[in-house]
Amino acid sequence: MKLFFVSALLLAVLGTCSGKIYNRCELARLMAANRFPKEQLPDWLCLVEYESGFNTTAVRSAKKNRSKYYGLFQLQSAYHCNEWIAGNECHLKCSSLVNDDISDDMRCARSIYRRSFFNSWEGWRNNCQGKQLPGVAECFATGK
Repeated sequence: MKLFFVSALLLAVLGTCSGKIYNRCELARLMAANRFPKEQLPDWLCLVEYESGFNTTAVRSAKKNRSKYYGLFQLQSAYHCNEWIAGNECHLKCSSLVNDDISDDMRCARSIYRRSFFNSWEGWRNNCQGKQLPGVAECFATGK
C-alpha cells in the first residue's frame, strides 16, 4: 500500500512537470496561430533562442536582484510573475511558465512587448537587435 501511494504521488508530480523544447519552425507556426505578426517572428524566435534555447522549462537566477527568469521568454519573477501566488504584471504564478502549455507565456510576453517592444529582453538586445535575422518563410511552406 505504501509503495502504491509513493508511486502515485511520484506520477502526479512528474505529470505536472512536463516541458518541451521547440524547434524554430514549430514555435513560429504556433506563435503565428496565436496572432503574433509574421513580420515580428524572426525577432521573437531570436529572443527565445538566446533567452531559453527554446526550452519551456528554462529557469535561471539573477545575482544582482535575486529574482528568477522562467520559461521560453524568461519572464522575471520580480516583475512579471510571482513565485508563490498568481501576481505581478502578468498575474501568473511563475511555475505556470515552465510547462508545455505556453499560452500564458505568450500572453505575458505580448503584454511586455506592448509596453516596451523587445527592449525588456537582454538576450534580444545583445544578440538580435539591429541584426539581419533569418526569415520564417520556410516554416510556412507547404509540406513543412
